[in-house]
Amino acid sequence: MKKKIYYLLFISLAIIILSCRKENPAVINYGATTQVLSTSLAGFGPNSGTPSGMLWALPSNIKVVGAILGGNPGKTPFFGVKSESAWTTYEYNSPKTNWVTNGLGEFVNLYMRLTNAGTSTTTFIFPAGLVFCNTGSNDTNAVDTTQTGVVVVSDTVVVHVGDTINLCLKSFCCNLTRHAPSFNSIYKPRVVTNNDQMVHFINALKGKTNLTSHEGDIQSFIWKFTGGTPLTTDDYATIASWQ
Repeated sequence: MKKKIYYLLFISLAIIILSCRKENPAVINYGATTQVLSTSLAGFGPNSGTPSGMLWALPSNIKVVGAILGGNPGKTPFFGVKSESAWTTYEYNSPKTNWVTNGLGEFVNLYMRLTNAGTSTTTFIFPAGLVFCNTGSNDTNAVDTTQTGVVVVSDTVVVHVGDTINLCLKSFCCNLTRHAPSFNSIYKPRVVTNNDQMVHFINALKGKTNLTSHEGDIQSFIWKFTGGTPLTTDDYATIASWQ
Protein backbone atom coordinates (compact mmCIF):
# COMPACT_ATOMS: atom_id res chain seq x y z
CA MET A 1 0.00 0.00 0.00
CA LYS A 2 2.83 2.39 0.92
CA LYS A 3 4.59 1.63 -2.37
CA LYS A 4 1.41 2.48 -4.25
CA ILE A 5 1.08 5.81 -2.40
CA TYR A 6 4.75 6.67 -3.07
CA TYR A 7 4.27 5.80 -6.75
CA LEU A 8 1.22 8.06 -7.04
CA LEU A 9 3.06 10.89 -5.31
CA PHE A 10 5.98 10.49 -7.70
CA ILE A 11 3.69 10.64 -10.76
CA SER A 12 1.91 13.75 -9.39
CA LEU A 13 5.22 15.51 -8.73
CA ALA A 14 6.45 14.72 -12.25
CA ILE A 15 3.26 16.17 -13.77
CA ILE A 16 3.64 19.37 -11.72
CA ILE A 17 7.28 19.78 -12.80
CA LEU A 18 6.44 19.28 -16.48
CA SER A 19 3.54 21.74 -16.22
CA CYS A 20 5.80 24.38 -14.70
CA ARG A 21 8.33 23.91 -17.48
CA LYS A 22 5.69 24.49 -20.13
CA GLU A 23 4.83 27.85 -18.59
CA ASN A 24 8.35 29.23 -19.06
CA PRO A 25 8.49 31.74 -21.96
CA ALA A 26 10.55 30.82 -25.02
CA VAL A 27 13.80 32.66 -25.61
CA ILE A 28 13.35 35.22 -28.40
CA ASN A 29 16.16 35.00 -30.94
CA TYR A 30 16.16 35.87 -34.64
CA GLY A 31 19.92 36.05 -35.19
CA ALA A 32 22.65 33.46 -35.58
CA THR A 33 23.56 33.88 -31.93
CA THR A 34 21.46 34.69 -28.89
CA GLN A 35 21.25 38.41 -28.26
CA VAL A 36 20.87 40.12 -24.93
CA LEU A 37 17.58 41.94 -25.38
CA SER A 38 16.89 45.51 -24.32
CA THR A 39 13.78 47.45 -23.35
CA SER A 40 15.37 50.69 -24.62
CA LEU A 41 13.30 52.68 -27.10
CA ALA A 42 16.11 55.15 -27.83
CA GLY A 43 15.69 56.45 -31.37
CA PHE A 44 12.21 54.94 -31.67
CA GLY A 45 8.92 56.80 -31.41
CA PRO A 46 9.35 60.26 -29.85
CA ASN A 47 12.57 59.24 -28.08
CA SER A 48 15.93 60.80 -28.91
CA GLY A 49 19.17 58.89 -29.25
CA THR A 50 20.35 55.96 -31.37
CA PRO A 51 18.67 52.53 -31.26
CA SER A 52 20.68 49.91 -29.41
CA GLY A 53 21.81 46.59 -30.84
CA MET A 54 24.57 44.81 -32.73
CA LEU A 55 26.67 46.97 -35.06
CA TRP A 56 26.25 46.15 -38.75
CA ALA A 57 28.06 47.21 -41.91
CA LEU A 58 28.13 46.33 -45.60
CA PRO A 59 30.76 43.81 -46.75
CA SER A 60 34.15 45.52 -47.10
CA ASN A 61 34.19 45.21 -50.89
CA ILE A 62 30.69 46.67 -51.33
CA LYS A 63 31.02 50.43 -51.58
CA VAL A 64 28.29 53.08 -51.49
CA VAL A 65 28.67 55.49 -54.39
CA GLY A 66 27.91 58.91 -52.92
CA ALA A 67 25.52 58.39 -50.01
CA ILE A 68 22.41 56.46 -49.00
CA LEU A 69 19.53 58.86 -49.60
CA GLY A 70 16.19 58.93 -47.82
CA GLY A 71 14.25 59.75 -50.97
CA ASN A 72 14.20 59.30 -54.72
CA PRO A 73 16.61 61.88 -56.22
CA GLY A 74 14.15 62.47 -59.08
CA LYS A 75 11.04 63.00 -56.95
CA THR A 76 9.72 65.55 -54.49
CA PRO A 77 9.57 64.41 -50.83
CA PHE A 78 6.45 62.89 -49.29
CA PHE A 79 4.58 65.53 -47.28
CA GLY A 80 1.15 63.89 -47.13
CA VAL A 81 -0.82 62.56 -44.19
CA LYS A 82 0.89 59.43 -42.84
CA SER A 83 -1.72 56.98 -44.08
CA GLU A 84 -1.46 53.84 -46.16
CA SER A 85 -3.62 55.27 -48.96
CA ALA A 86 -1.61 58.51 -49.18
CA TRP A 87 1.66 56.61 -49.26
CA THR A 88 0.37 54.17 -51.90
CA THR A 89 -0.63 57.08 -54.13
CA TYR A 90 2.76 58.71 -53.64
CA GLU A 91 4.55 55.46 -54.52
CA TYR A 92 2.33 54.85 -57.56
CA ASN A 93 3.20 58.25 -58.96
CA SER A 94 6.93 57.74 -58.61
CA PRO A 95 8.87 58.58 -61.78
CA LYS A 96 10.11 55.64 -63.81
CA THR A 97 13.80 55.18 -63.02
CA ASN A 98 16.37 52.42 -63.03
CA TRP A 99 16.16 51.93 -59.26
CA VAL A 100 15.44 48.29 -58.40
CA THR A 101 13.06 48.07 -55.43
CA ASN A 102 13.78 45.50 -52.73
CA GLY A 103 12.19 44.66 -49.42
CA LEU A 104 9.04 45.56 -47.57
CA GLY A 105 8.11 48.84 -45.93
CA GLU A 106 6.39 52.22 -45.83
CA PHE A 107 7.56 55.84 -45.52
CA VAL A 108 11.32 55.17 -45.40
CA ASN A 109 12.70 54.24 -48.83
CA LEU A 110 16.49 54.10 -48.91
CA TYR A 111 18.14 54.82 -52.25
CA MET A 112 21.71 53.59 -52.68
CA ARG A 113 24.17 52.91 -55.48
CA LEU A 114 26.30 49.93 -54.54
CA THR A 115 29.43 48.85 -56.40
CA ASN A 116 31.42 45.66 -56.00
CA ALA A 117 35.10 46.59 -55.73
CA GLY A 118 36.15 43.01 -55.02
CA THR A 119 37.29 40.16 -57.24
CA SER A 120 34.19 37.96 -57.12
CA THR A 121 30.41 38.17 -57.04
CA THR A 122 29.15 39.06 -53.56
CA THR A 123 25.87 37.98 -52.00
CA PHE A 124 24.89 39.60 -48.71
CA ILE A 125 21.81 40.11 -46.56
CA PHE A 126 20.14 43.18 -45.14
CA PRO A 127 19.02 41.37 -41.94
CA ALA A 128 15.64 41.63 -40.25
CA GLY A 129 15.97 44.19 -37.47
CA LEU A 130 18.52 46.35 -39.29
CA VAL A 131 17.99 50.02 -38.40
CA PHE A 132 18.87 52.95 -40.66
CA CYS A 133 19.19 56.42 -39.11
CA ASN A 134 19.72 59.82 -40.70
CA THR A 135 23.22 61.01 -39.95
CA GLY A 136 22.32 64.56 -38.92
CA SER A 137 25.91 65.71 -39.36
CA ASN A 138 26.13 65.76 -43.14
CA ASP A 139 22.58 66.25 -44.37
CA THR A 140 20.07 69.09 -44.28
CA ASN A 141 17.98 67.69 -41.41
CA ALA A 142 18.59 68.04 -37.70
CA VAL A 143 19.16 64.94 -35.62
CA ASP A 144 15.98 63.33 -34.26
CA THR A 145 13.64 65.04 -36.72
CA THR A 146 13.68 62.53 -39.60
CA GLN A 147 12.16 59.06 -39.45
CA THR A 148 14.30 56.07 -38.61
CA GLY A 149 13.81 53.03 -40.86
CA VAL A 150 13.77 49.36 -39.86
CA VAL A 151 13.94 46.25 -42.05
CA VAL A 152 11.54 43.60 -40.73
CA VAL A 153 12.11 40.84 -43.30
CA SER A 154 15.63 39.88 -44.38
CA ASP A 155 16.51 40.85 -47.94
CA THR A 156 19.23 39.23 -50.05
CA VAL A 157 21.23 41.30 -52.55
CA VAL A 158 23.68 40.10 -55.22
CA VAL A 159 26.31 42.41 -56.71
CA HIS A 160 28.45 40.95 -59.48
CA VAL A 161 32.13 41.76 -59.60
CA GLY A 162 32.74 45.16 -61.19
CA ASP A 163 29.02 45.96 -61.27
CA THR A 164 27.15 48.91 -59.77
CA ILE A 165 23.47 48.51 -58.86
CA ASN A 166 20.87 51.17 -58.11
CA LEU A 167 18.90 49.81 -55.16
CA CYS A 168 15.83 51.15 -53.38
CA LEU A 169 15.54 49.31 -50.06
CA LYS A 170 12.10 49.72 -48.49
CA SER A 171 11.84 49.91 -44.71
CA PHE A 172 9.25 50.81 -42.08
CA CYS A 173 9.07 54.07 -40.16
CA CYS A 174 9.83 53.91 -36.43
CA ASN A 175 8.72 57.46 -35.55
CA LEU A 176 5.14 58.53 -36.17
CA THR A 177 5.74 62.16 -35.15
CA ARG A 178 8.83 62.76 -37.32
CA HIS A 179 8.81 63.92 -40.93
CA ALA A 180 9.44 61.61 -43.87
CA PRO A 181 12.96 61.61 -45.30
CA SER A 182 13.88 63.21 -48.63
CA PHE A 183 16.72 63.02 -51.14
CA ASN A 184 18.47 65.56 -48.91
CA SER A 185 18.46 63.11 -45.99
CA ILE A 186 21.65 61.05 -45.65
CA TYR A 187 21.23 57.64 -44.01
CA LYS A 188 23.55 55.02 -42.57
CA PRO A 189 22.89 51.49 -41.32
CA ARG A 190 23.43 51.53 -37.57
CA VAL A 191 22.56 48.35 -35.71
CA VAL A 192 20.52 45.17 -35.80
CA THR A 193 18.10 46.13 -33.05
CA ASN A 194 17.98 44.23 -29.76
CA ASN A 195 14.83 45.99 -28.53
CA ASP A 196 12.71 43.21 -27.01
CA GLN A 197 9.45 44.38 -28.57
CA MET A 198 10.92 44.76 -32.05
CA VAL A 199 12.59 41.34 -31.82
CA HIS A 200 9.34 39.72 -30.67
CA PHE A 201 7.45 41.45 -33.49
CA ILE A 202 9.97 40.35 -36.15
CA ASN A 203 9.78 36.76 -34.90
CA ALA A 204 5.99 36.88 -35.22
CA LEU A 205 6.35 37.74 -38.92
CA LYS A 206 8.59 34.77 -39.68
CA GLY A 207 7.20 32.25 -42.11
CA LYS A 208 4.55 34.61 -43.48
CA THR A 209 4.50 34.56 -47.29
CA ASN A 210 2.02 37.33 -48.09
CA LEU A 211 3.16 40.26 -45.98
CA THR A 212 2.95 42.74 -48.87
CA SER A 213 -0.82 42.87 -48.35
CA HIS A 214 -0.27 43.72 -44.67
CA GLU A 215 2.27 46.54 -45.01
CA GLY A 216 -0.18 49.09 -43.59
CA ASP A 217 -0.94 46.85 -40.60
CA ILE A 218 2.76 46.22 -39.97
CA GLN A 219 3.43 49.95 -40.03
CA SER A 220 0.58 50.63 -37.59
CA PHE A 221 1.84 47.96 -35.18
CA ILE A 222 5.38 49.39 -35.29
CA TRP A 223 4.08 52.89 -34.59
CA LYS A 224 2.08 51.50 -31.69
CA PHE A 225 4.87 49.85 -29.73
CA THR A 226 7.60 52.35 -30.65
CA GLY A 227 5.21 55.01 -29.38
CA GLY A 228 5.13 53.36 -25.96
CA THR A 229 2.07 51.08 -26.13
CA PRO A 230 3.08 47.39 -26.19
CA LEU A 231 1.26 45.08 -28.57
CA THR A 232 -1.47 42.95 -27.00
CA THR A 233 -2.26 39.25 -27.15
CA ASP A 234 -5.03 40.13 -29.62
CA ASP A 235 -2.54 42.01 -31.81
CA TYR A 236 -0.30 38.95 -31.99
CA ALA A 237 -3.32 36.74 -32.65
CA THR A 238 -4.09 38.95 -35.64
CA ILE A 239 -0.53 38.56 -36.93
CA ALA A 240 -0.69 34.80 -36.39
CA SER A 241 -3.77 34.64 -38.64
CA TRP A 242 -1.89 36.12 -41.62
CA GLN A 243 -0.76 33.75 -44.35
